[in-house]
Amino acid sequence: MKRLYVSDLDGTLLNQQAQLSDETVDVINRAIAQGLDFTISTARTPTTALKIVKPLHLQLPVMMMNGVLVYDMATKKYLKKEVMDEETVMVLLGLIKTRGLDCFLYGLTDDTFCAYYDSVESTSLNYFRNERIMKYDKKFTEVADLSLVAGKDIIYCMLREPKEKLEGFYRELSVVKGVKTEFYADIYSDEYYMLEIYSDKASKKEALNYLRARSHYDSVISFGDNLNDVALWEASDCFYAVANAHPEIQNMAHSVLPSNEEDGVAKYIEQVMQQSKEME
Repeated sequence: MKRLYVSDLDGTLLNQQAQLSDETVDVINRAIAQGLDFTISTARTPTTALKIVKPLHLQLPVMMMNGVLVYDMATKKYLKKEVMDEETVMVLLGLIKTRGLDCFLYGLTDDTFCAYYDSVESTSLNYFRNERIMKYDKKFTEVADLSLVAGKDIIYCMLREPKEKLEGFYRELSVVKGVKTEFYADIYSDEYYMLEIYSDKASKKEALNYLRARSHYDSVISFGDNLNDVALWEASDCFYAVANAHPEIQNMAHSVLPSNEEDGVAKYIEQVMQQSKEME
């Protein structure tokens, strides 16, 4: 039976410092070397995700930005991307400005990833941008107005504010055609929520189904922790939550593994490899 193992990053494979532990790197790399098919599915952008997973010897395509992008680790090319049309982006920007909010727009043109912003007055987004620049050398491009780049293959819109500042806008987005949303607590902050908006043709489920069909996998086992991992659960034959996962995710899971701080996913993978060895 051909089986694929897929893990979320933040809160699942990564520890609370948003890093891969030495144990996780060692276990995953040994498993890949022994023939286990392993990849990741994350909400992160290519700039940060690919740097974080660099210690892993990933050979399969990875899924990023909640399934908006599928990237081939072997060829360093994007296999799949879902773009929002210009009219939809303009509608989003109008709603965001009307509510006095700020956002980042992410685009992918000719395999070049771009992060755009205009006059960001949001303390939260400024902190987020500065942290990404310092930690990952992520490039942000300032424009006079985000509407000027609405037609540049925009794939994602991201907001980060206290929950009460975003939840009304989140509800309003339910009537906007052509978009899908994820609204969940930032696991690295008790104060902020993430609101991510992207094409309704994309999801972690759609990206995983694409990989499954592309390589003819008989089954998929996945791992997650947060509400945006519901789509992983939907596309998997078996889904495991880590002990630090959101209660709803734990209730959905086939079983609950040790937490991300305890290398729960790596421990499970190691157990799988041991059982495989004993059956030989």
